[in-house]
Amino acid sequence: MREVVLCVLGLGLVACRGEVIDEPVDGNPPELTAALRVLHTVVGVPAIDVVVDDSTVVAGLVAGMVSPFVPMPDGGRAIGFRPSGTTAAVSTHVLALAVGDSLTILTIDSATVLNPWVLTDTGAVVPPNRSKLRALHFADLAPAIDIWRTQPDWGTPITFMFPHNFRDITPYTESDPGDWTVLVSSRQRQNGVPVLRDTLLLTDTIPVPAGESRTVIILDRSGGGLAYQVIAP
Repeated sequence: MREVVLCVLGLGLVACRGEVIDEPVDGNPPELTAALRVLHTVVGVPAIDVVVDDSTVVAGLVAGMVSPFVPMPDGGRAIGFRPSGTTAAVSTHVLALAVGDSLTILTIDSATVLNPWVLTDTGAVVPPNRSKLRALHFADLAPAIDIWRTQPDWGTPITFMFPHNFRDITPYTESDPGDWTVLVSSRQRQNGVPVLRDTLLLTDTIPVPAGESRTVIILDRSGGGLAYQVIAP
């Protein structure tokens, strides 16, 4: 049997259900020792199916939606994307999965050619009495922006980095456990220093418990403006 994951995005949360499909199995199935999930980031691209080693593992993924982790064998896995529900040939890219890996893949590039972009998690080890958060700029259609945060031990907005360009990811910022928020503003400077004069996006409160981390991904919103996703490792 194979599980195809269907998800719905609403109010900043992702709701998912699994649909189990009976398939014949020749011999013993491979041991599932790794996993991957996909975040579809390219606005304007219709819903896609994620194909790994010629099998659809996630169906109906729309822009702004992130799938749950899909278990699979370790080793070289050929991943590709195609319009949902079609059998069109796909261009694939080989990803190396080791035992215990849990990879997050973002779709990038264009409406005609989607490629995988692997989100790495260097620096994610969190002390047991602390929390961490970082931000990824993946809003291709946005003007020049700055990304700010408030954190449990500091309530005044602070920039993660500047300039913060498209596809730049910040290092993790460490703080007390508790509530974070992320703000996005248009890029403005005073004496070379970022100033917060408008707010293009304000996230809901992002609770990060002790010993855990979160990544906030800033995305284009279908129809214009900005959206975001918050993911745990």
